[in-house]
Amino acid sequence: MGSRGPLAGAVLALAALALVPAAGATVRLLHNTFSPAYRAPFGAVPTGTTVTLRLRVTGAKPKAVALRVQAGDPVTDTSTLRTIKLKRHGSVWTATYRTPSKPSLVFYAFRVTTAGGVFWYGDDDSGTDIRKGGTGKTTRALGDGFQLKVYERGFTTPVWLQGAVVYEIFGDRFRNGDSGNDYCRAGSSSGCPTFYGSTPATVHPNWNEPLEDARATGVFNRDFFGGDLEGVTEKLDYLKSLGVDALWLTPIFKARSNHRYDTDDYLQVDPALGGDAAFAALAAAAKAHGIRLILDGVFNHTSSDSRYFDRYHRYPETGACESPSSPYRSWCEISGSDVPCTSYAAFAGLDTLPQLNDSNAAVRDFVYRGSDSVVRHWTARGADGWRLDAARELGHGWWTDFRNAVKSYAADAPLIGEVTAGPVDAGQYLLGTEFDGVTNYRFRQAAIGFARLTRWTDSSGDVPALRPSQLDHALRAVREDYPPQAAAVSFNLVDSHDTNRALYALTEPGDTFQVATERQQLVALLQFTSFGAPMVYYGDEAGIDAPGRSGFGDPYNRAPYPWRDASGNVDTYGPPADYMLSYYTRLGALRRSLPALRTGSVVPLFTGDTNSVRSDNDVYAFARVAAPNKPVIVVLNKGSGGEAAQIPLRGLYPNGTSLEEAPEGVVLQVRNGAAFVSAPPRGGVVLVSR
Repeated sequence: MGSRGPLAGAVLALAALALVPAAGATVRLLHNTFSPAYRAPFGAVPTGTTVTLRLRVTGAKPKAVALRVQAGDPVTDTSTLRTIKLKRHGSVWTATYRTPSKPSLVFYAFRVTTAGGVFWYGDDDSGTDIRKGGTGKTTRALGDGFQLKVYERGFTTPVWLQGAVVYEIFGDRFRNGDSGNDYCRAGSSSGCPTFYGSTPATVHPNWNEPLEDARATGVFNRDFFGGDLEGVTEKLDYLKSLGVDALWLTPIFKARSNHRYDTDDYLQVDPALGGDAAFAALAAAAKAHGIRLILDGVFNHTSSDSRYFDRYHRYPETGACESPSSPYRSWCEISGSDVPCTSYAAFAGLDTLPQLNDSNAAVRDFVYRGSDSVVRHWTARGADGWRLDAARELGHGWWTDFRNAVKSYAADAPLIGEVTAGPVDAGQYLLGTEFDGVTNYRFRQAAIGFARLTRWTDSSGDVPALRPSQLDHALRAVREDYPPQAAAVSFNLVDSHDTNRALYALTEPGDTFQVATERQQLVALLQFTSFGAPMVYYGDEAGIDAPGRSGFGDPYNRAPYPWRDASGNVDTYGPPADYMLSYYTRLGALRRSLPALRTGSVVPLFTGDTNSVRSDNDVYAFARVAAPNKPVIVVLNKGSGGEAAQIPLRGLYPNGTSLEEAPEGVVLQVRNGAAFVSAPPRGGVVLVSR
C-alpha cells in the first residue's frame, strides 16, 4: 500500500530505528513522504530549500546507500540528474538536499547496495492518489520515484480567493431575467441565429421543461432556455445568502452554441445574455454585494463560425479560413490553400473548433498582452479573475508569458487552470510561474469515492469507493503535490458542466432521493470544511435532479435551475428541496464564521478502518488549525448507520474543554485527550470549543 497507516509515520521515533542490519538477511527499506521523521519539510517547497530525506534500512547490511535525484523544468522540458550519498546513524540513512534555484519537478529514489545486489526504493504508484506518496516499495530495478514540487520562492496567490466559496453558473440555464433578449423568442431583440452553416437555434417555450437530448437527436448545443446575466443580477441576494464569495461564469462572449465555449467574438458579451450593458450592470451589483466575478477564458480554440475564422462567410472582414492572405491566417494552423479551408488543427478533432496558434505573437497580443487585449479589456470592465479552459492544450511557454503579462496589470486576479483528464496531478502548472490554482478534479475523485459504498464508472472515468484511510491518503497526496497557496485557491469541485451531477454520481442502486441527498450533504460537508475553495455547481444546493444517461453527463447536467416562479412544470428537475437549501446555507455560514475552515492547516486525526474497533470503520476525522483562531474538529461518517468513535485530539484541546456541535448543537467534554463523538449515517459533526 501507499502508506503503513495514515497516522503511523508521524509517531515513529528515530531512536527505535537505530538497529544495525544483520549480514545475509533480506533487506527491508522504508521511507514515508508524509512523516517528518523521513521527509521534512512536508509537501511542495520553495526554491533553494534544504529538504531532509531519510531511509530506514533493516535486514541485510548495506554496503552503500545513495539518493538519485532528477530535477526537471516543465517549461524547457529539460532535466538534470545527480546522486547524493547518505550518512548512516544506526539503521537510518540521511541526506540533505537543497532544491534547485528554479521551479522544478523533482523525482527521487533510494539505491541500496548489499551483498545480495542492488535494491531501489521509490513510490509504489504515483498515478493513483490513494497510493501516491506516503510509503513506497522495494524493487530490483529503478521504478517510480517519489515526487517533490519546487515552486518559485516569491509565489503568492490572491488572498481573497483563498478558502472562498465559488459558485459555477452556466449562463443559459441559471435564470432568465429578460425574455426580450432570448434567441428565437417572438419579439426578441437577439433574433434567431443559425450556426455552423445552417443549424438553427431553438428556444424552449417553458423554463421548467426537459432539455434537448442531443445524444438522441444527434444535434448538440442548439437549444436555449433564455438564461442571462440579468437573471444572475436578480439572484445576487440569493447567492449571498448561500455564502458565495465568487461566481465562475461559463463563457459569456458572443458564440453560436448554448455553452459558448466556441467563441465568435471575444470583445462582445453575447446578446442573448444581455450584451455588454448586462455585464456592466452585473459587475456593479456584484461588487456592491461583495461577490467577485471569475470569467471563463477559452483561448486554446475559437469557433469555425467566428469572425477570426469565418468558415461560413458571415463577417465583413476576411477570416483565416477565407483566404491565405487573411490577417488572421497565422492565428490558426491551416494546411493547403483551399477556400474555404478544409484542413486545419482543431480541438479534439472537431472541425467546429479550430485551434489558435499559441506561439503566434499576434494571438498573444490579442488575448493578453495588448493595450486592449481580451483579458485587459474585461478586467477593466469588472472581471476579477479567470478560469482558463483546456489548459493542458496550450504550452507552458504560453502560460508563463500569460501570467507575467496579466499579473502586471491585474496582480490580484486569480488564474485558475482547467486540468482534468484522469484526474491528473496538475503540479507542473502550480510552480508559481503559470496558474494560481486549478479546477481540482482530484478532490472530486476522493470526495465522491468516500461517500459511495460501491465503485462508480461513467464517461468521466472510474471512481472506486474509498475507506476513510484511503480518503485521508488521497487528500494528503494532493496537499503534498500542491503548494499550500495554490491548494488554497483551487476549486474543490464535486461536479461541473463537464461531469455528471454529484447527486446522480452519489445515487447507489435502490437509493431513495432522501438517501442520495444525504450522501451529497456528506460530500458538501467535506467540501466546506476542507482546504481549498469549495465550488458549487448551480442547482446542487437545491437538490436539482438531472441524471445522466448511458454514462454521459453532457448535456443532461446542464438542466435549468428549477425555479418555482418560472414557467412550466417545476417537477421536471425539481422542485428545490428546502432541506438541501437550508443545509448549504448553514455550510456557507459555518465557513464564514470559523476562520480556520478557510485558512487553517489540515491535521488528520482518525481513520476508523485502521484501528481494532469495528463499530467505527466508516469514520474519518480531521482538524483545521489556524492560530489564534479556534481549531475546528470535523468528523465524517460514510456508513449507512450512525457510528460512535473516540477521536484523539492530538493536544488541540485540553481535557475538560467543552466542545459544541456547530452551530449551537450537542456539547461534549474532552476526556483523556479525546472526544467521544456520535456521527449520523451519511453525515458528520463539526466541533469547536464553546
